[in-house]
Formats: sequence, structure tokens, C-alpha cells
Amino acid sequence: MSHLVHSLRDFGLPSFLQELAGVVIALLDESGNVLAANQGFLRLIPPAAVSDQSWDVRSLVINPRLEDMHALVPYHGGLLLLYRGILNVAYKDKPCYSLQGHVYRWQQGRLLVAAEYDVEGLEILGATMMRLNEELAETQRQLLGANRELGRNEATIQESIHTDPLTGVGNRQRLDDALAIEVERSQRYNHPLCLLITDLDHFKDVNDHYGVTLGDEVLRRFAGLLREHCRQNDLVARFGGEEFAILLPDIPLENTVACVKRIRFKLESQPLVERVGRVTASFGVAMRSVEEDGASLMRRADQALYRSKNEGRNRITQSIVAGQNAVPDVGCC
Repeated sequence: MSHLVHSLRDFGLPSFLQELAGVVIALLDESGNVLAANQGFLRLIPPAAVSDQSWDVRSLVINPRLEDMHALVPYHGGLLLLYRGILNVAYKDKPCYSLQGHVYRWQQGRLLVAAEYDVEGLEILGATMMRLNEELAETQRQLLGANRELGRNEATIQESIHTDPLTGVGNRQRLDDALAIEVERSQRYNHPLCLLITDLDHFKDVNDHYGVTLGDEVLRRFAGLLREHCRQNDLVARFGGEEFAILLPDIPLENTVACVKRIRFKLESQPLVERVGRVTASFGVAMRSVEEDGASLMRRADQALYRSKNEGRNRITQSIVAGQNAVPDVGCC
């Protein structure tokens, strides 16, 4: 046999198929050249007939034509068996054989042609190919299941990476990532973007007087209050300690201040935790100006928060830059 023709074993087929003399088996590439053949095939085409050149057998299988089989591959990508029926086989001046045969789709666009000298041998091959097909289908199902599970695990991991474990809102990393995205979006579409930073007043006293357990419950309730007064596409995040932020895309400063007023009123009107009693918070608000980046917007909102704390706490301060109109009855810096 030419060195260009390999054993079927070299292409992952069971070794016993190589020795079958009663079944013609050949693995063909996309051009119809023989890549591997078994003993049965060599009974039909003796080794002496094989040259060192590419072994093109497109004229060997007269019906069905190999070109037609290749055309079927894109339409039967999920099936192993492409054709089952009579194969008319001839080579040069040899008589034409009409054999019962199969044509299988194999890896990398190849075709596996099999025809019988005896029915038993072909049945063995058919059973083997069906088993391989079932194993391949089962492997694909397992891979699909594993990919789904991997996707769920990855989503869970990503969520945990970007979530504050105590309060369940976003963490600083989540806020930084969202801020970068929303600043770019605000710049591209000329949409407003506001940022609120808030800090519970005298929270250290809560921990000192009531303990960390109740202090943590106050933080959880405060985070819940912030989410309660936010829209679905707003982001609530915890900086750490008792400091939180809300990122509010597509909303002007006036509407943002109105939202903060509702939060402040609700916080004043009833305790977050009955045993702790009423707590208050200070707020700083800023709306992005033209060409402003996320770091600058964050810095202005933070400065507004500290102005609220320095002027007595439990109040709202807005950071105003050139071209922006301040909201009446709210402090400015």
C-alpha cells in the first residue's frame, strides 16, 4: 500500500475494522482522495494499483456520486449516517459491483464509505458506527450539560465578586464598573447621569450602644430602603462601613434630588430597627457635566456629602458646575 494511505486506526476507528476482508471500508478526504483503507477495500483495489500520487476515487463510486454525498454534509451536520443503499463500485477495467453500503459523515469534512462483500460484516460495521454515534451524542449531551453548569457557576461567581455580602447590594467594584459604562453612554447619547453618595450619621454610636449585630441589621435595612426608592436600572452599592452610593442614569438633577428627599423623609419618619430607634443620613448629589469623567463625578458627589456632614448632618447638598441649574431649597457647593 502507498505510504499516502494509512490504517483506519490512525483516524480513531476500531482496529478490528482494518482487518475485515468481507467489508469494503475507505476514509476519503474532501477531494475524494483515499486517506485510509482496510483489507476488504484492497481486495477490490489491489495494492499494485495504488501509485504514490493522490488516490482519487471519485470515479470509483459510480452511484451515489461522492460529490452529492459531500453536498449533504452541511445539511446533516448532526447526523452520522448520510446514505444507506446500493453502492455501484468500479475501478478502471474491472467489472462493476453493486454492493449494499453506507456512507458516513466523519470528522473534518471526511466521508467514510463502507460496502459489503458479506452481510454479516456490514452488520458488524453498522452496529459499531451506531455505537460510536450514540457515544458521540452522549458526549455532546454531557458537554452541553457541563457548559450550562459552568455558565451558571460563572454567573454566580461574577455576582458574588460584585456584591456586598452583608447587604446584598453592589460593592465598590460593581459601582466602578457601572460608572465607567454609564459615563461613556452618557457622553455618547448626551443623556443625564447623576450620582448620590450617602452616609449614616453617627453610625459608630449605634455599634457602640447596640452592638455589631444590630448595627449590621441597620445597614441591611438602610440598603433595602435605598433600593426601595430606586428604579430598576439604578445601581445601589456599598462603599464599605456605613457609606453607600446610588448611580442614576437617564435622570436629571431635579428628579434625583426629589428621590433623595423621599429617602430622607422615610428615614426620619420611622426607625429602621425598632430597638435602635431613629437614625439619619447625610447626602451628596452631583450630575455629570459635559466631558466629565467618572472620577470627577465621584469626587464632586463626595465633596457634597462632606459639606452636608460639616453643616450639621441629616441634609442634602448638591454639587453644581457651570451650565447646571441648582435645585431650589437644597444646599450647594
